[in-house]
Amino acid sequence: MKFKFLVFTALLILSGLTESHAQTFKAGLIAGLNASQINGDNVGGYSNPGIRAGIRVSTILKDRLRVDTDMLFSQRGSRPSSTEFRATGQNWKFRMDYVEVPVTLRFSDWYVDDGDYYKVYAKAGLTYGRFFRSANSIDSPFRTLDEYIRPNDLAVTVGLGLYANKNVQTELNFTRSLFPFYVPQTGQPWSRFLVGYFFSIQIMYEI
Repeated sequence: MKFKFLVFTALLILSGLTESHAQTFKAGLIAGLNASQINGDNVGGYSNPGIRAGIRVSTILKDRLRVDTDMLFSQRGSRPSSTEFRATGQNWKFRMDYVEVPVTLRFSDWYVDDGDYYKVYAKAGLTYGRFFRSANSIDSPFRTLDEYIRPNDLAVTVGLGLYANKNVQTELNFTRSLFPFYVPQTGQPWSRFLVGYFFSIQIMYEI
């Protein structure tokens, strides 16, 4: 409920911004999916799907340059791939829910004259993530890990985007945490460092 209220409040603010400063700011709604994995979990592959949804405010610096600031609900985690399941019988799931705030610098190219927009762009920057809950299957090796997960996460992110038209864009991103979200110590339930990373694909409607 707190997250929904935050999103609703942010949308009201964004609406006011874009109406009064249309030449400086753009705003949009984001919906997509993450494909994630964890370095140190003893399984491989980007086999854990998760929801990615939220809002974006873009600050236009110059003709081709923008700073994108997002507020997202983002699901990360891990699970064995289908190949590993067939080989070992493992089929557990481990999911972590985050509120993410990526801040990225975008460079655009391929100007479309009749639509007054750029067709493609590349971007890079940093993502702050705040962990707030996890979900595990009963056989997950991480089901007792919650109290040891670091609440704050800093990651590097890079991406490519393509506009279908002036208002609709698709975007592919790769995000990798700079620090482990779990550091093993004596008496803790897992013996290896855990670092998360994921690909995401999303659609955005730009107001």
